[in-house]
Amino acid sequence: MTTQDVLGPGSTTWQHLGQWRLLLVIHRTLLLQAAHPAIGAAVGQFSVYTARPWRRFLRTLDSLQNYVYGTASERERELARLERLHRRMRGTDDHGRPFTAADTGARAWVHLTLFEAVLTLHDLGGDPLDRAEAERFYDEWRQLGRLFGLTAADQPADLDEFRAYFDRMASDVLEDNPTVRDLLSGSIFRVPPPSNLPVPDLVWAPLRHLVVSTAVQATTATLPDAYRRRLRLTTAPGAGLLVLGAHHAARVVADLLPTPWRYLPMASAAIRATGSVRAVPGTDPGTFFGTILDQSGDGVVRWADLLGMAREISVHLDLDEADENDVHDAFESWWRQLLAATGAPADGSVTRAAYLTAIAEGRYPGTSDPGQGYGRVTDVVCRLIDRNDDGEVTQAEYSRLLDRSPRRHELIAALRSLDRDGNGTLHTGEFREALDAFLTGRADLAAGRHLLGRV
Repeated sequence: MTTQDVLGPGSTTWQHLGQWRLLLVIHRTLLLQAAHPAIGAAVGQFSVYTARPWRRFLRTLDSLQNYVYGTASERERELARLERLHRRMRGTDDHGRPFTAADTGARAWVHLTLFEAVLTLHDLGGDPLDRAEAERFYDEWRQLGRLFGLTAADQPADLDEFRAYFDRMASDVLEDNPTVRDLLSGSIFRVPPPSNLPVPDLVWAPLRHLVVSTAVQATTATLPDAYRRRLRLTTAPGAGLLVLGAHHAARVVADLLPTPWRYLPMASAAIRATGSVRAVPGTDPGTFFGTILDQSGDGVVRWADLLGMAREISVHLDLDEADENDVHDAFESWWRQLLAATGAPADGSVTRAAYLTAIAEGRYPGTSDPGQGYGRVTDVVCRLIDRNDDGEVTQAEYSRLLDRSPRRHELIAALRSLDRDGNGTLHTGEFREALDAFLTGRADLAAGRHLLGRV
């Protein structure tokens, strides 16, 4: 079984890793990683997290989501980037020992602490993974570790060996070092407000102290006992109970939310797009009429409904005037096709009954014609996505294309779901067929729903 087989919809990794709840243990995980001698030295000498903590934090989350929820090519690019980054981090630590962040033992520790973070998250939240699920998750995580440059011999063979390995690392390998101490204290006084959150210093200073102090206490209370003793750390009275209460509350809130809302943006978008959560069914013409064509929801379709779709696409693709005109003209052509097929007057509306009758009697949709009707809409959208007209679009291309879209993450993931071979490239011909089927109500298409604005 390949890594591509075990990761994706239905995998335990997808189900558990990208949850918002992970943020409750992320500080603890970063501290455990920094406690490894090689990682602590590399971070202390090469990282700028002390000056740019939010940037470092957000990139860590993006990296994690990329190599778990990304396509095969996204995952390969992210892992290659991490490989280059770690290879450059080498030197001598404060004890005169040579180190490199690319050391196999250090890489294995970083990788495996993320698995342990999920186990801890569920233990503290009162919903621990049962034995079978934990074993399945660990097997998937080991497979992912192989892409991370780790062999089977570099990782404990099974769940029991992992637990013994983690205990041994905590008691015999993890160290006290300046990076660990900074994460436990000094960083409280340096974290600036997030760049998109203009908070006056007078407000931010006490808020920062409260939030970071709480994170430090939560980390201290949940560190492995052996390592906490080595650091000579003590916790505030009742800290353990408060941590458990916070985790239980987060779990209860998460359970009340719709499934996609429980996940970080990239993870949520991937889950939505792959059909794990289907927001709007669209597999028959009647449903398509009510959920997509009838944008206003008043039971009939007017020109204003199609014009709204044209505007929605223009917003997502950030079009200039000439391209907007092409989109507008294509949707107007589709409107004329609908009027002709249903016999509706030019200044009137198309009812659901007339629409379904036109389909039943073969007057609509007919063969897709790139010069008119819904076929023209498909042609224009495909041309705008495949700008260089080479028949394929890489993820980097459509990521740039959708850079200003208000639903950027969802659209990128929806387009990515059409990448059947997992190489990160969208073939325009396949997208054209899928969009044609969607616009005539014959099949659902997550990217179509997002582009037309009825999700």
